[in-house]
Amino acid sequence: MTIIESTGNEVNVYGRSPNIYTEYSSSSKKNSIFGLGFPVGKNNHIGGYFKKTTDIDLIRGAVKQLLLTTKGERLMLPNYGCNLRKFLFQPLDSDTFEEIRREIETSFYNYIVGARITKLTVLPTDVVGNAGGVGLVVVLSLNLNSDDLEVFDVEVSVS
Repeated sequence: MTIIESTGNEVNVYGRSPNIYTEYSSSSKKNSIFGLGFPVGKNNHIGGYFKKTTDIDLIRGAVKQLLLTTKGERLMLPNYGCNLRKFLFQPLDSDTFEEIRREIETSFYNYIVGARITKLTVLPTDVVGNAGGVGLVVVLSLNLNSDDLEVFDVEVSVS
């Protein structure tokens, strides 16, 4: 039995000596965020019902879920989500954009951990939705808290 203890840059090994790969992987481990992948369901190719995702994929799934959920829709979390569908029949002017921005930022900073918003874009679409109104496309440029250089986009269509 081998016990590997890591403190800072120093790796102590008790028992038999490990190979080079064990020493290298234990000293260069990256701090990642792990969580349940979205959407939950059977996928025979990747991870089954409850697949594990990390970092960008985890944040991207959580943000899509947050933006597409209406407040009051989730049991036990009545304030979870954004009420973006209420903006479908309003003109997309500066006042409406400020309300959308406030709604998204409030929900985002209450429920998403590990990322921050760098840019928020709201665009009307030409596609008429089921209710007869013009849809919205929300594009968030996000930055992971652990890595300042990596910026990624999450795009959600609301109709």
